[in-house]
Amino acid sequence: MSGEFSSINSFSSDFINVLKSRHKILNNIRKFFDIRDYLEVETPLMVKCPGIDPYIDPIISGDGFYLATSPELHMKRLLTAGIDKIYQITRSFRSEESGALHNNEFTMLEWYRAGSDYLDIMIETESLISHLCGSDIISKNRFTFPFKRITVDELFNKVAGWEPSVNWDEDRYFRDWAEKIDPYLGEIDAVFVMDFPASLSALSKLKEDNSLVCERFELYLYGVEIANAYSELTGLSEHTLCFENALKRRQALGKKICDIDTGFMDAVRKGIPESGGVALGFDRLVMVMLEKTRIEDVIAFPENRL
Repeated sequence: MSGEFSSINSFSSDFINVLKSRHKILNNIRKFFDIRDYLEVETPLMVKCPGIDPYIDPIISGDGFYLATSPELHMKRLLTAGIDKIYQITRSFRSEESGALHNNEFTMLEWYRAGSDYLDIMIETESLISHLCGSDIISKNRFTFPFKRITVDELFNKVAGWEPSVNWDEDRYFRDWAEKIDPYLGEIDAVFVMDFPASLSALSKLKEDNSLVCERFELYLYGVEIANAYSELTGLSEHTLCFENALKRRQALGKKICDIDTGFMDAVRKGIPESGGVALGFDRLVMVMLEKTRIEDVIAFPENRL
């Protein structure tokens, strides 16, 4: 028993410095949003509907409740109250296989701005990273500014030889991403991958001039996916179709089917303003900023230390 206890409580030699750096990064993030007049909000960790993303599995928490996989739906409900700019730093929970980049419980930074779109949020995300690099924690030379920008079709054309938006093939897409795209992105310090195929639109708008792609981007730092952002969908019929399609996909994959969030749908009927939003993995950001290789290196109590 004593040997097991010792293993669980064996922290790395730089553990204290990591926690101090994490604390400073967290404070600097709050300063960034305070300067821009964002309101910090809180949403529930225990919810009735955890979302319906086909590839995200929730963790059950009591009878009829789940641990929140994301604060997205509740934060969008707050937009209907007339708050133009909101952000949140919160815990999220997902039933995923543990690994270098995954912990079932993790910290999410998420923000929304009315009157903006994914391009505005892209600029703001880059400004946040620049702000953090201007501190005494992160070297200003860690990343090259401005960040590279590339569409999914351009990326796949260059690395895999085809355009997913034109010839959608889900199996080929995810296979090529794992085998070809991931290694390629790992060679770039910072890049925004944007304009995803419409089949991967989730709750983002389709582009007005090209309905084959959606207004969505992901930020990769040294090959690690850090953030996922949309021009947010606002229409009731579009939301209904997205939820129905997602539920069908979950059913086809043999996954648990959750009820559609009626509170969120009521907010959609009331009118979610035109807005952009982004979810950013805080633990992953700290990991890359501190040049660590595993997410457990920047969390005080990851799963293997519980």
